[in-house]
Formats: sequence, C-alpha cells, structure tokens
Amino acid sequence: MKVNTNRRTLTFLSALLLGLLLVQCSSGKELGNVDPEEFDASALPPNSERKFKELFFDANKAKILGDRELAKTKFSEALGVNPGSGAVKFELARIHAEEGNYNSAIEYATDASRIEPENLWYLELLGQLYSEVGRLDESARIYRKILQAHPDEYDYYFHLAGLLAAQGKYADALKIYQELEDRIGPTEEVSTQRQLVYMEMGDYSNALLEIDKLISINPEEIRYRGMKAELYEKTNMPKEAIALYYEMLEMSPENGLVLLSIYEMSKKSGNDAEAFKFLNKAFLSKELNIDVKVNILLNMINSSSSKSESDQAIELGKSLELTHPQDAKAYAIQGDIFYNLGKAEESRKKFRQAVEIDPNRPPIWQQILTIDSQLNDFQSMEAESQAAMELFPEQAIFYLFNGIALLSQAKVADAITILSSGKNLVVDNDQLLAQITASLGDAYHEQQNNVKSDENYEQSLRLEPNNPVVLNNYAYYLANRGERLEKAEQMAKKANDLMPDEASFQDTYGWVLYKRSNFQNALFWIEEALKNGAGNDPVVLEHHGDVLHQLKRYPDAVRSWQAAIDSGADSEEILKKINSPSMGE
Repeated sequence: MKVNTNRRTLTFLSALLLGLLLVQCSSGKELGNVDPEEFDASALPPNSERKFKELFFDANKAKILGDRELAKTKFSEALGVNPGSGAVKFELARIHAEEGNYNSAIEYATDASRIEPENLWYLELLGQLYSEVGRLDESARIYRKILQAHPDEYDYYFHLAGLLAAQGKYADALKIYQELEDRIGPTEEVSTQRQLVYMEMGDYSNALLEIDKLISINPEEIRYRGMKAELYEKTNMPKEAIALYYEMLEMSPENGLVLLSIYEMSKKSGNDAEAFKFLNKAFLSKELNIDVKVNILLNMINSSSSKSESDQAIELGKSLELTHPQDAKAYAIQGDIFYNLGKAEESRKKFRQAVEIDPNRPPIWQQILTIDSQLNDFQSMEAESQAAMELFPEQAIFYLFNGIALLSQAKVADAITILSSGKNLVVDNDQLLAQITASLGDAYHEQQNNVKSDENYEQSLRLEPNNPVVLNNYAYYLANRGERLEKAEQMAKKANDLMPDEASFQDTYGWVLYKRSNFQNALFWIEEALKNGAGNDPVVLEHHGDVLHQLKRYPDAVRSWQAAIDSGADSEEILKKINSPSMGE
C-alpha cells in the first residue's frame, strides 16, 4: 500500500491511449460541434447552400440520436453538395474513428486540416488519430504545429512530451516540459511527468531531485514525501524509504496510508510482529477508508493458513468495528472471518449486526439463512427468511429458504404455498428453479400427493440432472412405494457415482436393490452405509435386518432389528418382524 501521489493521468505512456475524440477543449467549446454558419459557403449557389445546411443539420441530428449510419450517409450527401467543407470531413473522420476505421478517418482529418490549416480541433483530431495507429512522429509533428499557433494551450505540451518519451526521445521530452515550466512556473504536474521520464531513463538521481523541488516548494505537503519514499523503494533503498515513512508519520500520526506503507515494509523485512502492530494501527485510523481495510481482510481470509493469521484477522475485525461502528461492512467482514473459521454462531451474530445497520443487503441475508440451515435452527430461519421476503419480495431465493424452514417444522401446506410463489418469481436461473421444485417434491411427498411430488422431482432433474440429493430422495420414495424400480435403481446408482461414500445414498441404493429382490447386492450396499457412519441409524439398521431376513440369516437379522429398536426405531413394527412365523422357516 503506497501513499497516494495524485499523479497526473496524462503520463507519457497513457498519452498514447487517450482517445479524446469527444473532449472539451480549454475554451469550453465541445470538439467538433461546428456551426455551419461559421464556415464559408458563400461560393455555393443559394439553393445549394440551403440544401447543404439541411443535410448538415440532419446528419448532426442523426449523430446525436446515435444513428451512426444515417449520420454518415447525410454527411456524405452534404459533402457531395460542398466537397470543400472541412467541417463535414471532420465529422466523417470522427465517425470512421469511432468505427475503428482509422485509415479513412486519417484521410478525412487530413483533408479537413488542409482546408482549414489553423483549425485547432481539426489538428488535434489528426494528431490523436496518428497516435492511435502508432504513427508517433507524425502525431508529434501535429502537436508541435498546434503549440506554434497556440503556445498557451498547456495540455498540448503534455501530449507532445508524452509522445516523445514514448519514442525514447527523452531529451526532447524533457525540453518540452522545461518550455512549459518556463511559461507557468514549477508545478506538481510538470515535475511529476519529468520524474517519470527520468525513471524511464534510469536516471534516479534526477528523479529524486524533481521530488525534492516539490518538497522545497511546499514542505508541508506529505504526498511529496510519499512520492520520494516510493521512489526509494523502487530503487532498492529500503532504509531511506522507511526513515522517510517514519518522518511522515510524525507529520501525520493518524495517516492510514503511511501506516500501511510501514506495515508493508516491515512485512518484507520479515518483522511480522512490527508489521502487524502498524497494520492494526492503520485499522484504528479513521483517516483510512473502510473499503481499503475490508480488502486487506478479504485477502487475509483467502490466504490465511495458520492459527496466528486467523487470530490476527479476528483482532483486525474488532479494530474495524471499533473504528467504524456504524458501517455494516465492519460486521459483515467479521461474519466472513468467523464463517471461514467454522464458527457459525459467531458468524451469524456478526451478519445479524450488519443487517441491523443496513438491511438492504441480500447477500448478507442469504449468509444468515445458510447458517440457520446449517445449525438446524429452523425457527430462526423461518423468521429471518420472512423478514428478507418482505424486504426483497421479488427475490425467489428467500422463498426457498422460507419454504424449507416451514417444511422442516412440518408446516407442509404453508411450505407449498410459499415455494409455489417463489417458483413463479424465478427468471433465468435453472439452478434455483431446480432447488425450489425439488423442495416442492419433498413437500408434496409429505402430503402423500405422489403425482405432484413426482412431477416436481422430474422437473427438478430436467433442470439439474446431476443433483445427487434429488436423485437419492426420488429413488428412495419410489422404492418405498414399489413403483418404477428400474428407474429408481438407475437414479440411486447415479447418486452414489456422483457422491461416493455417502451413507444415506448407499442405504437408498441397497434398499432399491432389496425391493428388486437383489438381496446379496442389497446387503453389500447397506453394510457399506453402516461402515460410513450409519451404524446408529435406526432406518439403516432396520433395512439391514430386512435384507438378512431375506437371506435367511435369522439370528443376524434379529440382532440388526434389535439394534434398530435400541437406536429409536418403532419397536412395535420390528417386534412383529422378529416374532413373525417366517423366522422359523
């Protein structure tokens, strides 16, 4: 982070890229808005003069309305009436330049300048066009001509010097800057541009002298010392740079950019403790923009790999909040820090504080709701998604969160209403639509409305055919109903292919195979589920017992069923299986 030197944008490198085809000139008159009354049409017959003016105005009207082709046609017709019109050729040059047809633009601009060789606007356009196509010598020649006629138009000195420097003609460029300084006296703009030329030449001593001139003119201006410190850094003089930064800090103890510069230099030198001390001071500085601080924290979040770095990010977040207590960003970035560290509760607290200050931030509401879901806090999820829906009634994502919260609390009818409303709001977002229709499939399943449940699952999979959760759930429900088992098997297998070693998916696949009387393979998949964390899942244990029963491994089946009861399964139903006459076969 460097101290802002307020460098003039018209550097010798950027001068080539200005593209000032529509600039305001120093007189305040817009370049190229030529009044047909200003040029001599007296040589034309009266009817031709009137026709010419009509075409010229029609062309300008089309240009203003953005109809470039019509403007070009009308200007060309006007040129047919008066082939010697520099104004028309100037306008055609501009249009061709806007289209990227620089060769034609240069021809028209050259003709316009021949017709009116002293016209400043025509010459400037021609100089810019030459520069645009890399004909820098010719561009420089035009700017010299402009300065001969208009020596007090100071911007053209910068144009010309920039062109010369870009060609490596550094001495000539410096001479132009000196001519300008002789006219207007020492200025920051001239000195800065001259410094850049010296830097390009590798003449760092003279570059430093230029900055020293500025400091001597205005010793209280801290920016000039910042420019000098930057130059020290670029020329591998870190001791001189850090000494100057400390001097600047004495002049402005709360200057956040200076504090950041010292932080960066301390970091480079390997003094991490000293670096963090100054970084924290920068975060406590009210002079440093909060966006700069937030960007630093974002970079830390993305690159943090140690506990000490994480602790530093947390401490900086606290400093940010202390310095900017009324800015939502100070809390939102802390929410990001805690979320990345897996501290969901702390993260949610900070995100909630952020929306208390500024509720009009949909991404932060989404973060809050995501954490609600991860914490299985469906009451909060319902209330907070409702608040978000009221703030952003056209954003379907909040209807999805609300519908899931309602469904998770067995408020099935309300969930269907909300999800259906959200579904109607989705525009050009297949992923979101797939999620909403999948949730509707879940809701209709709870209502035992198999037709609508299947319709929504099918729609969801058309939109997002590789969603393993939807594939798994749909397959499981079909298996329980004993319907379309071949399709169910295909979906269950695909879910496992997409997300291997997921216990619930493995159980579903095994259960579908069981329903298809493929008991040996069913046993394999259900036992894989047990190995992968489902050892205390009553549903999976019951399925395991059912498969073992079909394989006539009765004692093993009883053990699995008993384990299911111990894990919370419906004992009455399982006891019926244990006491079934088929167990004695």
